[in-house]
Amino acid sequence: MSVYPGSNIPVNDLSNTRMNSIIDNLLTPKLMAFREICIYDEKATLMSDGETWRATYSNWLPRFDLGVRKNGQTLGPSGGYDNVNYCDGTLKAGAINSGADGRSRDSLELTYQFDYFPAMVLAGYLYASIETVNTAAAGPPTDFGFDSNNEPPAYWDGVLSDLAFAMAMERLILDYDLWKGRLIFAINPGDVYDGNGSGSSVVSQLELLKKNAEARAQNTLDNPKFKIGGNITSAPTAIYYSAVRGIGGRNTGQNGGKLRGFKRNRLF
Repeated sequence: MSVYPGSNIPVNDLSNTRMNSIIDNLLTPKLMAFREICIYDEKATLMSDGETWRATYSNWLPRFDLGVRKNGQTLGPSGGYDNVNYCDGTLKAGAINSGADGRSRDSLELTYQFDYFPAMVLAGYLYASIETVNTAAAGPPTDFGFDSNNEPPAYWDGVLSDLAFAMAMERLILDYDLWKGRLIFAINPGDVYDGNGSGSSVVSQLELLKKNAEARAQNTLDNPKFKIGGNITSAPTAIYYSAVRGIGGRNTGQNGGKLRGFKRNRLF
């Protein structure tokens, strides 16, 4: 699978060409720091089946070489761990050593990269964005979508990407408030619990990025000609001028304009 240059972020991840173009060319450069997050030496959790280990975050990047260490010993894919589920963020790492009480005495540590905004999530934001533009912009409502026979004009892409980016910032703000997102920010352990200190600037920065993206999109949507893509009336043609000015001729395809050629008869 091809990847984003200089990273492990995949490109052309969806079957929809138009969405791939917006995600790969307009959204990923803005979200690169969140689409390739590396977690080092995280202590995995053993699931209820007694053999599957799970990390905090899913959507692992397959091209990244996983680091798996069990009980202090480094394991490899050829003879240490298997059944890696990159979507769920799970794997198996051999037999489980249990104590007399039946509980595992093993410790598993994982180093992995994950995508906070996989292509399918960004696609959902784009679907929501296009519905917003269909109804929010000046002019009559439209019904554009991402089907090949119903795509919006190419100049919509900038607005759609800005609206999708704003939604991504909203998710980061919400996840941060719900504590889970704080694990990926450089925040002191105490700030994770009290929500104060250096962590307070994180939300402010995310809100600023969100507002900037929304402002860019709104400036375009406020343009009354955005949906019509230019002037409504076409430029007058030579035939039109000949017809209204009464200069008709053989090359114009007109017999004349106004009352040219009119003859009174006995009834009128």
